[in-house]
Amino acid sequence: MENKNINNYLKFPSFYKEGKKSYQNNPFLKDNFIYDGSTDTYTCPNDQLLILTQITTQTHKRTGYKSTLKIYACENCSGCPFYAECCRAQTEKNRIIKVNEKLEGYKQQARENLKSEKGITLRKQRGVEIESCFGDIKHNMGFRRFHVRGIEKVKAEWSIVAMAHNLKKIHLQNIKKAA
Repeated sequence: MENKNINNYLKFPSFYKEGKKSYQNNPFLKDNFIYDGSTDTYTCPNDQLLILTQITTQTHKRTGYKSTLKIYACENCSGCPFYAECCRAQTEKNRIIKVNEKLEGYKQQARENLKSEKGITLRKQRGVEIESCFGDIKHNMGFRRFHVRGIEKVKAEWSIVAMAHNLKKIHLQNIKKAA
């Protein structure tokens, strides 16, 4: 998309969740930790620094895509009054957060675009233009599952369903014009 100067208006999974007050007011979420770019550290709710301890590369099992993660760890969480809320999912003694800078950059770009006037308009249109098509295909055409196996066969079956839906729309438009 960057190479073709196309803006990102895709909602990522936690887009709506991030807009909720409970998410924004939860000081123990990684996204709500204070980041200092000059020292490349995060600050937790107890004013402890999380320092970069490791940079690692992960490879996605299915796609083979390699992503780089920065791992930040708190120096000492012992005696922290917020330990139970902050480290509840951690097996380590100290709080650890993992940051994929490339992914965070894409998410930030998507946030800005989705909250723009054009983004709001596109989000409103999606409910009408896209979701109604899937609803029509599922409910009125009765298509709830694929009847074949294999990617190529599924693509072929979906193409037939999409063509049938489009032909139905064209037919209904012609009936309206004739009336």
